[in-house]
Amino acid sequence: MRVIIVHIGEISYCPPALNVINSLEDLNYEVIVCTTKSKFDLNKKFNKNTIIREIDINYEKKIGLLNKFIRMIKIKNKIWKEIDKYYNNDAIIWVVSDIGIKHLGKKLLEKKYILHLMELSEKLTYYHKIRFLKMNEKEYGNKAFKVVVPEYNRAHIVKAWWGLERLPEILTNKPYNKIEVSKESKITKSDTAKEIISKLKGRKIILYQGIIHKERPLDKFIKAIDLLGDEYAFVLMSKGENIYKDIQSNNFYYIPFVEPPYHLEITSHAYIGILSYFPVESDYSILNALFCAPNKTYEYSMFGIPMVSNDVPALKYLFETRKCGKCIEKFNEDNICQAILEIEAEYKVMSDNARGYFEEVDIKDSINKILL
Repeated sequence: MRVIIVHIGEISYCPPALNVINSLEDLNYEVIVCTTKSKFDLNKKFNKNTIIREIDINYEKKIGLLNKFIRMIKIKNKIWKEIDKYYNNDAIIWVVSDIGIKHLGKKLLEKKYILHLMELSEKLTYYHKIRFLKMNEKEYGNKAFKVVVPEYNRAHIVKAWWGLERLPEILTNKPYNKIEVSKESKITKSDTAKEIISKLKGRKIILYQGIIHKERPLDKFIKAIDLLGDEYAFVLMSKGENIYKDIQSNNFYYIPFVEPPYHLEITSHAYIGILSYFPVESDYSILNALFCAPNKTYEYSMFGIPMVSNDVPALKYLFETRKCGKCIEKFNEDNICQAILEIEAEYKVMSDNARGYFEEVDIKDSINKILL
């Protein structure tokens, strides 16, 4: 089967899309990747047999509303021009995220396609601030060969919201990597990261990796690590501006974006992993944070790293059933410190449980079943 992956935006910032492509390559599917302009060399990222069709439009560039609609039309025309070169009776289009749906439009309904939803979207809108400009999510969902989401609760929520006839398939956000990364790995792709991790040798690294967003506040974590003392260090690995640079702390370090999967070389040095998900008004449903499905849980657990988070249903269920982390019900610095100390008291057990959670999921098997 030929699988045409469609992703709008910087594909290197989307680990779930990379997981699908890398898995399909190893499953010997014919893979075509249609995407917008990337700042990275995508030919080095994927197998030589994978066809990369990169249209010359920068989706990451900040522009006004009118220009966004013009850009959307341009992307639609160019991306379909590429898809049409490869689509045939043996092909299926794998659309990554609701952003991909709105850029493909109604022509998609004539094809065989999979909708892979990264986030919880109750309505499919062209622009989140103009709600009446929307697509028919029920039609797109029910005409899809499969709808794919990363978490069980999300599957039922989307089925109810969109009026789907079938429950969406679940494809977890576990990384599928083609490089071997061992615990306390050598760091090969970032001089800044190499310098910081070397400086912190012998200290317990409390790591947050991921986007910086109002939905994911980290200030209380940074301040809590200061309370624990110099034995610990809080490391933030993200892209974009370090908005916490003004926090007065001797134990806070920032590592700029490291291209996946090489960011895992830094992850491998962590002692405890941090997750932060607070429901706020945003482009997606306010339930998005409550029923989060972070790839971070797998990226941490790959190395047997226990986790700490605020109290949200998805993570509380994971930590209580797997015994691989702690949720903080009353979220403040003292309780963060307490959670870290409780993990330390049973670190070996929690570390082993985290590793067991990671090893349970087979991404290639999941993708094969979705395509059947």
